Amino acid sequence: MAKGPVVGKSTTSRTPTDPIPCERAVCRFVAQGVSRQGVSDAADLPVLLVRWFEGRLHESVGFCLRGCRLYGLEVIDPQGLEAGDPMAARVSFLAEADDRQAVVLQPAAREARAFDAAAMVTVEWRSGVTAPLARPGEFAPRRRARVVDLLYDDVAVTAIRFENDADFIVLASAS
Repeated sequence: MAKGPVVGKSTTSRTPTDPIPCERAVCRFVAQGVSRQGVSDAADLPVLLVRWFEGRLHESVGFCLRGCRLYGLEVIDPQGLEAGDPMAARVSFLAEADDRQAVVLQPAAREARAFDAAAMVTVEWRSGVTAPLARPGEFAPRRRARVVDLLYDDVAVTAIRFENDADFIVLASAS
């Protein structure tokens, strides 16, 4: 079981003020009754898809990636994403290059439009989520992290997993 923020299940309908069940301190604000006014649950599928895909990467490739890779994802069974079913989606490798810009400029990158979602995967050095503020002239400690940026129907979601604490996953929705 991942130690990162847990997304609430979308099997029942919720009103915008109902809390999402969470298991981590990152989500405690909702559990303590802070209003979720204006927050939509429409992005549950992209979040489930990025968690599913990041899990598949962790099981297969790990942190042994160089440069940047572009994948196309096709959702086959949306309910299977939450359960972690390996057959819930189909993944196709599209392109690889040294950086994000070079991947996007490749002719194969245009094929990403034919898929339900597109994911860009990099392994890079990132500062930790809980890193203390550095004093002037100092830098925050950095750790090796796999970053998965997924775009699904104009909703962007990012998943970050750090190599030294692989059970902790950071999810961030950009839209």
